[in-house]
Amino acid sequence: MKKLLYIALLSLFVISCDKDDENLPAPSNVMNVSAEPRIGGALVKWEIPSDSAFTYLEVRYLKNGKEVLERVSKYTDTLLVEGLINAEEFSFEVQAVNETPNAKTEGEVLTTGKVRPIRRSAEITFFPNQLNSVDVEASMLDTFTQEQSEGPKENLVDGDPSTYWHSAWSSGVAPLPHWIQINFDEPKNLGAIKYWFRQSANTSGRPQQWGLEVSEDAETWERVWESRDNLPISDNSSEHELTFDKNYESQYFRVMILKNGSGTFAHLGEISFYNMDSNIVDKEEEAEEEYYNF
Repeated sequence: MKKLLYIALLSLFVISCDKDDENLPAPSNVMNVSAEPRIGGALVKWEIPSDSAFTYLEVRYLKNGKEVLERVSKYTDTLLVEGLINAEEFSFEVQAVNETPNAKTEGEVLTTGKVRPIRRSAEITFFPNQLNSVDVEASMLDTFTQEQSEGPKENLVDGDPSTYWHSAWSSGVAPLPHWIQINFDEPKNLGAIKYWFRQSANTSGRPQQWGLEVSEDAETWERVWESRDNLPISDNSSEHELTFDKNYESQYFRVMILKNGSGTFAHLGEISFYNMDSNIVDKEEEAEEEYYNF
């Protein structure tokens, strides 16, 4: 008797569940779907209605002609889609879903406008131990400031460390920073300098900190790099070398003397300019290969 009663109750439960599944309401729709470009992808956005009467969302899009479906929690209002490429445009379908183990109802399909993902930047590795000389002549140089009685700018690039350049000390004296400006005919890459100190016992004018500024017009300048402070200045018997954090491209450069012992004048035996060897990996090209093999 008990067994028959159990079977009867179970049958009533199943019938009740079936009727509930048959009456499963359509979900409420989300609103204002949109998509924004991101690097290598897109951010799909929507607004959740106040009743939030759905189980989850489905977001669909095409990737190399194949449909991709992602299920999204009812509690979020964005989905970051990655693995896309700049060569294609993408739109996204957003659809609310109500689902039980035995039934499923779907809301309206809402489609975003098309977006084109932002291209990935190239990945560049620089090799500070592999330097290439950049030709610079005295006619391409300007300095701030210049001593009139000694140390002309020509001595900076004459190949002779025993000669020297000297900024102003007798008149027209100005506080640091001082600079050596290089004016190229076209944009060049700089990634390092080598220099000799003046061959004298006077250490107060030797640079202890360097910087680099770039300009497109030789009028407006941007500081892009600074060396560490308190560089060693005791050794004037050998050439010193400084590499930047990367190669910088510009038509006009200022190699800045930011700090020394004097604070008002600087001197230098020789300076030469270099760029670093580099290896460039096209990350967008890599992504395209993966995308078209999807």
